[in-house]
Amino acid sequence: MKRITNIFATLLMGALAVTSFTACSDDDDFTLGGDKDNPTVGNKWTGIQAEMWDVANQYVNQVVFPTYKNLAASADDLYEQAVNMQQKHDAGTLTDGDVEAACEAFKAAREYWEKSEAFLYGAATDYNLDPHMDSWPLDQGQMADFMSNPTMVAGLYSDDPIAFVNQNNANFDTALGFHGLEFVLFRDGAPRKASVFDGNEDHPSFANKPAVKCADELAFLVAVAGDVRDNCYRLEVSWLGLQADATHQARVAQLGVKTHALDDNGYFYGADMLLAGTDGSSYASINAALVTLVGASGCGNIANEVASQKIGQAYRVATGAPSLDPNEPDAIDYIESPYSKRSYIDYRDNIYSIKNSLYGNIDQAQPNSKSVMTFLRDNGYEGAEDLQAALDEAINKLTACVNSGIAFVDDPGHQQAGDAMEAVDALNDQLTAAAQWIEKQ
Repeated sequence: MKRITNIFATLLMGALAVTSFTACSDDDDFTLGGDKDNPTVGNKWTGIQAEMWDVANQYVNQVVFPTYKNLAASADDLYEQAVNMQQKHDAGTLTDGDVEAACEAFKAAREYWEKSEAFLYGAATDYNLDPHMDSWPLDQGQMADFMSNPTMVAGLYSDDPIAFVNQNNANFDTALGFHGLEFVLFRDGAPRKASVFDGNEDHPSFANKPAVKCADELAFLVAVAGDVRDNCYRLEVSWLGLQADATHQARVAQLGVKTHALDDNGYFYGADMLLAGTDGSSYASINAALVTLVGASGCGNIANEVASQKIGQAYRVATGAPSLDPNEPDAIDYIESPYSKRSYIDYRDNIYSIKNSLYGNIDQAQPNSKSVMTFLRDNGYEGAEDLQAALDEAINKLTACVNSGIAFVDDPGHQQAGDAMEAVDALNDQLTAAAQWIEKQ
């Protein structure tokens, strides 16, 4: 019988103590972090499928869970640093060091977010948390409209500014999330000076608007950082269930938002994947779960986006190449993180998210014994070494971009961008092939 490890042990024990996120059946059986009884999983899979389950278990517990825990914790710090900036400015004591501390907190949260993008197929997509927190490029006109709208600014000083920006963003959706925060904290690749928050916003997109006080941008910073924090909590709870931080669970419960897979099927997302093939799970088989992990919904999804969109759009415009879709022209300003000039770092972190997912660990040099990479090698997949080589090459090309000192926003047509794009595209091809092989096992 397969041992019920990590997620099962903790969630089943946690169900005794935390009742707001679980419910018991009529005969008081424990539940798997949700509203349905724990089905027997011990003898569900045999042979190669049993190995696949071990891979999924390692991935959920040692990649997804710690990434979302770290993301939620870093979002906590980002919010606290935003509050500190506003309070210090109100007291007349804001320093460049305070701004720099907030920028460092932003960078930490961004790293964990980008390293989670190989598993956006879960709650981040189902609940539209990805576009809500990470829409880009920032529409500078939207940002100017938001900050020059007296009703919006008043909402930033309301009793609950976090709820205000969450509920009043229909016309300002790109101004929220990480890139709205980036706009307030960074300019031209560096933290802004504390002194600018004593004056008015001078960005060109604000030129024809009523004067916007930079002090009001600090109120925006706090509200949006709080909204990002709450959504990071929701991601953590949605995947970890009762393993999530208790304070974060309480905040999510207070928000009254859904956290279960498949529109409230009774399972948190980690449990949903590990219950593949059982009644109620969104995965018909354990093969389907691993295909999701590796293929076009998971690792392949972010590889394709980095190559064709994150690098591809601006690179194609800069070099005169045609758009991939003639009905949707590329844009030269379709560049992520231009104000902090951390685009290449973001893109490399996306590839690290793929590496972590394939290796079954976080930022380690070698794959875990129960990882996708080890599984492929041990079971005779002929493309395993090609996949490894493509992964290494994508990381190497993006590392060269990071180390070049040439920001993507400053020269999107540089050859290094094209080289990185081609390497990541090749990685996507290898991920597609691996997913197709897994599906047939």
